[in-house]
Amino acid sequence: MPSRQKKYFPFVILLLLLLLISGCGYRLRGTGELREDLRKVAILPFANKTIEGRVENDLCDALVGEFARSKNLQVVAAVDADLLITGTIAAIENYAISYSPDDKTYEYRVIMTIDVVATEARSQQVFWRRSAMQEVEEYKAVDEPLTIDRRKQAALKRASQVLAENIHDGLFTDF
Repeated sequence: MPSRQKKYFPFVILLLLLLLISGCGYRLRGTGELREDLRKVAILPFANKTIEGRVENDLCDALVGEFARSKNLQVVAAVDADLLITGTIAAIENYAISYSPDDKTYEYRVIMTIDVVATEARSQQVFWRRSAMQEVEEYKAVDEPLTIDRRKQAALKRASQVLAENIHDGLFTDF
C-alpha cells in the first residue's frame, strides 16, 4: 500500500464505521415520538373470540403495564385519552409438539393471534393497526392435569406480555 493510502486508511475506516452505525436505524425500543397532541392513552377491553377465559384480562393488564413502564404515554381512562387501543383476541391454538417414548405428550405449543387498533379519540380515525399479530410459547406437559393447565396459563401470560411489548413498540416505530 503506498504511503499516501496508509495515511488516510484509518480515517476511511472510521468514516465507514460512522456511516454504518448511523445508517442502520438503531434506536432504543419504543422511544419514537408521536405527535404532540397524543400524550394520553386508554387501553380498552379486547374482545375474546376464543374459548380461553381471562386471556383478554391478561393482555389488557400487560398493555397497561407496558405503557406505564415506558412512560411514553400516560395511561388514563377513555374519556381523558388522546389515543384508544382496542382489539380482538382472534385465536388461540394449542397443540402437542413432542412426545415421550411411551407416546404421552411431553410438550405443547400455544399460539395467540390478535388484531389491534389504535384510534385517535377526538377524530375516531385509525392511527395504527396490526392484524394477525402472533406470539408463540411452549410449555411442558408432564405432571398432573392441573399443573399442566397452570403451565398453559403461564405461557398465555408470557404471550400476552410479548404482544403488549410489540404493540407498544410498533406504535412508536411503525406509524
